[in-house]
Amino acid sequence: MPQFSIIIPVYNVQNHLATCLKSVAEQPGPRDWECLLIDDGSTDLTGSICDALAAEIPGLQVLHQAHTGPAAARNTGLQAATGDWVLFLDGDNAMAPGLLETLRAALPAHPECDWFIGRHRVWQADGTLTEPEDLRLVPGPFDSTDYAARLKALYTAGRWSVQKYCIRRSFLVQSGVRFLPDCVWGGDWPFDLELLLRCERLYFLDTVFVHCRSGRQGSPLTDAQSLPRRFRSLAAAQRRLATLSATGTADVAAYAAMLDAAADVFWPQARTAAVRDASVRRACLPYLAQLRPLYPHGTEVRTRRDWRLFQRLMATFGPRFTLWAFSLRKDFPGEAPSPVVG
Repeated sequence: MPQFSIIIPVYNVQNHLATCLKSVAEQPGPRDWECLLIDDGSTDLTGSICDALAAEIPGLQVLHQAHTGPAAARNTGLQAATGDWVLFLDGDNAMAPGLLETLRAALPAHPECDWFIGRHRVWQADGTLTEPEDLRLVPGPFDSTDYAARLKALYTAGRWSVQKYCIRRSFLVQSGVRFLPDCVWGGDWPFDLELLLRCERLYFLDTVFVHCRSGRQGSPLTDAQSLPRRFRSLAAAQRRLATLSATGTADVAAYAAMLDAAADVFWPQARTAAVRDASVRRACLPYLAQLRPLYPHGTEVRTRRDWRLFQRLMATFGPRFTLWAFSLRKDFPGEAPSPVVG
């Protein structure tokens, strides 16, 4: 049985896949890992490249499936995984050099922990690597029965990217938590919020897990035409959170913290939807209406006056008027950046 299962969903990343897999294959130390490549119905040469590299790299396995999104692809990988620990990586990113060597030393030293969180660096267009300035990881264990405190610690260190997680597979199996297939954008959402309900002890490692590519052309994280899909995914996530509350899995305090976290993802996307293209705005409206439970919530939305105005107008007049009004403002950043996701 391998120590690590590295799950990589891939879709149309033919130009980056070799770099990604090289970063895994060249990890120093024993070949105590399996790398599960989930080809999610790629329409370029990605699937063929996967097969060719699997023939060359021991431990690399390829699973092909119809295109259903990164969440479903990660679930496919989890079903096939056999390692003691699970790591996630995206096909256009790279595993940080020496990561597995660091984990081999760190994991046995803290046998009471099931969930380890690290840092990431961002690949800029010129090839340089930079550290995010808005994240602060405090190394060591974090143990609390307060869900909101755990969530704050997690998101202060890394927000919502599973590429910075190393999770004990037996804990994942026992928890029953899986990725939400309806979240076809930001496919690791709201996996971490639900998993956090079942884990009171986190361990933060002061080590880089992944090098993430910034602003890849054609990425669903940067394509404005994907806005309706983003809101459809967020609406699916919100329904899941509401179910956790309705069934008592999340208590009142935990659900309130979840709503704030969900709203912090929602508001930058809602602002981005204030585009001049009326057809894009119209396509977003049904999902924005479904997301009305998030309108009163959010922490980051309170940090700027124009954001708070946008929030008040959404709550008072609804999304149709608000998006139209803000699409006319030259001083309003209608193409707000998306948060880092997996």
